[in-house]
Amino acid sequence: MGLLDRRSINTAVKKFKKMDHTLILKIFLIITLSLTAVYTATAHRTLSFFKKELIWTALGVSVYFTVSLIDYRKYAKYYKFIYAVNILMLVAVYIFGDEAKGAKRWIDLGVISVQPSEFAKLFLVLSFAEVLILNYGKSFRGLKDMFFSGLHVLPIFLLVLNQPDLGTSLVLIFIYLVMIFIHGIDWKTIWQLAILGAASIPAAYFFLLKDYQRTRIQTFLNPEADLMNSGWNVVQSKIAIGSGGMFGKGFLQGTQSKLRFLPESHTDFIGSVFLEERGFVGGVLLIVLYLALIMNIIKIGDVSEDRYGKLICYGIASIFFFHVVINVGMIMGVMPVTGLPLLFMSYGGSSFVFGFLMLGIVHSVKIHKF
Repeated sequence: MGLLDRRSINTAVKKFKKMDHTLILKIFLIITLSLTAVYTATAHRTLSFFKKELIWTALGVSVYFTVSLIDYRKYAKYYKFIYAVNILMLVAVYIFGDEAKGAKRWIDLGVISVQPSEFAKLFLVLSFAEVLILNYGKSFRGLKDMFFSGLHVLPIFLLVLNQPDLGTSLVLIFIYLVMIFIHGIDWKTIWQLAILGAASIPAAYFFLLKDYQRTRIQTFLNPEADLMNSGWNVVQSKIAIGSGGMFGKGFLQGTQSKLRFLPESHTDFIGSVFLEERGFVGGVLLIVLYLALIMNIIKIGDVSEDRYGKLICYGIASIFFFHVVINVGMIMGVMPVTGLPLLFMSYGGSSFVFGFLMLGIVHSVKIHKF
């Protein structure tokens, strides 16, 4: 073994020692709960979903540790390239994407299918953080800065919205708002933005949303009005959650998914399966784990002396937060159904690798901080 190889190994070992072991523990606790939930939701039909989830977990862990060793500051250097790849990736969906249920979101690569809009959220964080630092100094001021900074986000937002993917497009807006707030924005502009946002809701409802998206909102307001169609998922989800009671029915004892009353039980509504079997106590444990994970990400960003590192940590934390709030609210019937997965719980290769990729970058901030 040469001197260069020894140095590389020693450098890698030092970086691994700097890792936040509590963050790793939280990730693997959530993954463990996910695997049990996917197993119980699908084992009565086939074990293929569970086996694939194990493969995605192994791949995700590899991505996580590999990305952790890459200095995150390189992303700032190539932010324009990352932004261009983001746009091209989303445009490719319209050219090569497969249409399913009236939407084009996936590209079939043969062995796997990839959902570019998942990764678009992270790529936006990586590019927009550097745009804020380079073009807006230490703070925002006035609607003029809002307008010009928003131009960076607008093409990505429109490409995702037109797929259509309302859930992800809302995540993009949330990322934008969180990052400009953390970067620094005056309160006058915040109030102006709030007023403009509230005033634009009716126009967005009637002119931007597709018919099925408006139906989802109507179903959210009154799911019983169309019980056998658009309201079915939400009503069955609420039945599953309610039947779990305080401590749940027990592992493999849930009935809503086994009897196929609950569609999408291993993806969008995996939380309903988990709550039916683990009950209120299990649900509280899961939420606490997610909140602890999010706070851990924010803490890593706060202790970083690098502005770019802090912004991308907060951007990634905002993605996890939005997914958790919307998905949990959706299965409980207090949020419209948007199709956002519960990251690290819902079955799916793209979302799993996406989650590990994000946290690998967070860990890179921890390892390579000044």
